[in-house]
Amino acid sequence: MDASKKPSPSITYFIDESGNTGDLITAGDKLEFGNQPYFGLGCIGVTDATDFYAKVIKLKIKHNIKSNDLKSTKIYKNKPKFILDLIKLIANDKIPFFVELVEKKFFIATNISFYLVWPPYFNIDDHEASNKMRNIFAQLITKNAPDEVFNMYFKACLDPTQESLMSAFQALLVFGQSQQADPIYQGLVKCVNESIDDFSLMVKEEKSIEDAVKRFLPLPDKGKKGKEYWILPNYSSLTNLYARINHAHKGKLSDVHLVHDEQAQYDEILDLAKKAVEMLRNAREVSPITNYNFFEQASLTFARSEDNIGIQAADVLIGFLVRYAQEILCAKTDPAEDLKEAFRVMAEAEDFDKGYGVNYVWSHNEIVLPD
Repeated sequence: MDASKKPSPSITYFIDESGNTGDLITAGDKLEFGNQPYFGLGCIGVTDATDFYAKVIKLKIKHNIKSNDLKSTKIYKNKPKFILDLIKLIANDKIPFFVELVEKKFFIATNISFYLVWPPYFNIDDHEASNKMRNIFAQLITKNAPDEVFNMYFKACLDPTQESLMSAFQALLVFGQSQQADPIYQGLVKCVNESIDDFSLMVKEEKSIEDAVKRFLPLPDKGKKGKEYWILPNYSSLTNLYARINHAHKGKLSDVHLVHDEQAQYDEILDLAKKAVEMLRNAREVSPITNYNFFEQASLTFARSEDNIGIQAADVLIGFLVRYAQEILCAKTDPAEDLKEAFRVMAEAEDFDKGYGVNYVWSHNEIVLPD
């Protein structure tokens, strides 16, 4: 058989998350996020599960880890050498890995920018330029906006009325007018005022205040028993992760299997997210390492981490990255040398053509690299 026509080997991507996956509207008035300001979702791709499991068990024995369930919460501080060895295993065996590392505050700010500052009906013919402007405003809001801007947005989502929406707009205007000499602030004020004008026109055209309000706010996702959730970072992280896997496999997903850590609250939402993104056709390019045009589908199942070494290994990788970022950027402390080396090894194992590596969804211009 022609080697170029051989079927691709079956591969399983084990997916796990770290950093409190809940609804970001529950962040708290001061945006504490339960002292977990970053969220991570990621996966590792394994073609020979038996061989991989054996190697991980060997590492557990080497580092005297007796627990049946690897958890990054315990390993990050107590077993940094195990993390280094696991990442060396991923790098040396050329195991594909994809990570979405999300700054929660920036994620909320991108929502505010998308819905209130630069809604999707602005300049729809220039998708790239629109996204660039949204990102500029999101970075500005993340770094400089008072908590009031975020809290008014949360209230509008939870109680979508004309009054709550106008309060959210007003909080943005007050923030934008605080630096009137700055052109970016001027642009923010101009865009928000245009959004307010558009809202007024929509009320007249649609003759429904409720429908007009909904056009400026995100729709909640419904979980089990109809419970509503707003601004779930794991929703968009999963869809982007899936699009990156689609890119890496050049659209050939029939032999790709996704195994996600069991999600008691969100499994239905995540399954619907996967199905929704698969329905897209002729999707615009979001980035060079994603492909949102799905012509084949991967399977998705959920499994308990206690029973799955692949998920446990993914947990260690994702938990390491989330805690590494929080240690440097929030706690302003110096990570252990083994953790710095682990980050260096992981960074060198990234493949920019296939998209392997970390996608940083945050307001920081720098990437967290050790000295």
